[in-house]
Amino acid sequence: MILYLDCSSGISGDMLVGALLALAGTRVEDPGPLDDLLRPALAAAGIDPRLAQIEEVRRGGLAALAFKVADQPGFAGFDELIMSLYASDLDQPVADACASIAERMAAAEAEVYGRGEEQAHLHGLSDVDTAVDLVCAATLLEKLAPERIVASPPALGDGEVETAHGVLGVPTPAVLSLLAGLPTAGGAPAVPAGATPAEPVGELTTPTGAALLAHYAGEFGGLPAGRIERVGHGAGRHETPGRPAVLRAVLVDPAEPSEGTSSDAAVDAGAVVTSAPAGFVVLEANIDDMTPELLAHAADLLREDGALDVWMTGALMKKARPGVVLHVLAAATDRERLAQTVFAETSTFGLRVVPCGRVYAEERRESVRIGKLTVGVRLSYVGGRLTGVSPEYEDVRRVAAAVGRPARVVYEAAQSAARSRFSGS
Repeated sequence: MILYLDCSSGISGDMLVGALLALAGTRVEDPGPLDDLLRPALAAAGIDPRLAQIEEVRRGGLAALAFKVADQPGFAGFDELIMSLYASDLDQPVADACASIAERMAAAEAEVYGRGEEQAHLHGLSDVDTAVDLVCAATLLEKLAPERIVASPPALGDGEVETAHGVLGVPTPAVLSLLAGLPTAGGAPAVPAGATPAEPVGELTTPTGAALLAHYAGEFGGLPAGRIERVGHGAGRHETPGRPAVLRAVLVDPAEPSEGTSSDAAVDAGAVVTSAPAGFVVLEANIDDMTPELLAHAADLLREDGALDVWMTGALMKKARPGVVLHVLAAATDRERLAQTVFAETSTFGLRVVPCGRVYAEERRESVRIGKLTVGVRLSYVGGRLTGVSPEYEDVRRVAAAVGRPARVVYEAAQSAARSRFSGS
């Protein structure tokens, strides 16, 4: 299925959630997904689920579903929001999506206003509704799981809007930053010569709506060809002069490909790895009469001496004595030198030499920002696609100590940030 978002009247977080709820058949008398899906997700995120309500309204003559969030203090900044998401019980894909969108918003804030402490929040973040919109939109889209999301270029609006940074012109600098590189329908419509300018329509696309659109929409254009399955209307907060203040979500079953055409070519999932010829050996030795400290020392020296990897496995030796098997992976040209290190640092009298080849994924080393700090990551690619993210342990420890959060939370935040930033590279 294709999800099409008609943004001719703009997009905000509450408009998107309302449209998706309407698309799912939610009604005031039959809350359905609101009770079964969104409120449990909010509770998992540590947000009072009773804050979210729905109302059936009319905007420009169209019936639409309004998603409303009661006023309540939110988060002090994006660092706090992102860390709270990873420390929560939210499903991992939903937490990943929310954190990625929040990072996108934080980057826009930094670009526009700088990175000072006084600029640690974006439009609406001090109220809880921004976090509620992110969690609910990500939860609904994860459940709907469309194959593609297509959107019309969003209308931005004109006039002025009151923000955390004072009264700003529409579109606001943050919205422009978030939508950089993407098509839009522009701000105020052109006024013919001699005509009286129309009343300003205000802010049609909000920073939260722009961030959600930039994250999820893979294509921009008109309604895709196919069979219309369902339509949902999400209401804006206010009536808009000259247009219905609604976001329309359309679920489309795409047209079947014509006979004789093929769908996307199949990709061999195991096909694209970098390999090396059998120019490697594994040196192995059974050891049952050394202390763990001396074995660890020997392993460290072997790594310093050029071994590609060193590890140990438990084994039961003769006379039922517990011991280990020392394994040393090395280039074949380093065999004699590393064998001498093994003989010098361990009690073994002999080594097994096992020729082997290596197959490995493409590796890249990058870094990501967690709030204001940096974590190095190792990335593995197979067939041009990101398949693994390994944050550097010492960086994770340093950042966890600096922000006062568990290392596990920082580790997962670094993984999510890397997936979001490097998946398409």
